[in-house]
Amino acid sequence: MKVRPYREQDFPEVCHVYLDAKRDELNGEQHVVAITPLEDDPVIKAAFFTSEVLVLEHSGAVGGFLAFDGEVLRALFVHSDFRGAGAGTALMTNFLNSGVTQVEVNVAQSNVRARRFYEKLGFQVVGAVTREYGGSAIAYLNLKWSAACQR
Repeated sequence: MKVRPYREQDFPEVCHVYLDAKRDELNGEQHVVAITPLEDDPVIKAAFFTSEVLVLEHSGAVGGFLAFDGEVLRALFVHSDFRGAGAGTALMTNFLNSGVTQVEVNVAQSNVRARRFYEKLGFQVVGAVTREYGGSAIAYLNLKWSAACQR
């Protein structure tokens, strides 16, 4: 597995990873949430294309990606075939070691696995927000990480 910058030709595979992982992200919600593919969601697609993106490549295939804008982590998605194998950790370690001093991310409150993942990396819950996705109100936790707190 290697982490590298996103290339334009990665987009179809990134869309595949997004769809697979987005379903899992929201499967803990009390109700069924309609998942819109990345390529069909104008808001999320625009945010993706205005972000810096890293991809995790394994045997020539994209297994995950991380998108950020400054200190805001917009997305971290790993395909289910790669979860538990260090893919998310590889992406985050690369990002956190890139010189960022603070990072903020929102995690679906129902996504306990993701929350544990971020907390292991030193993120702390600092607030909550509700946002609409797929016509549903989704409760998110706001987590922050600071390089100063990791020393």
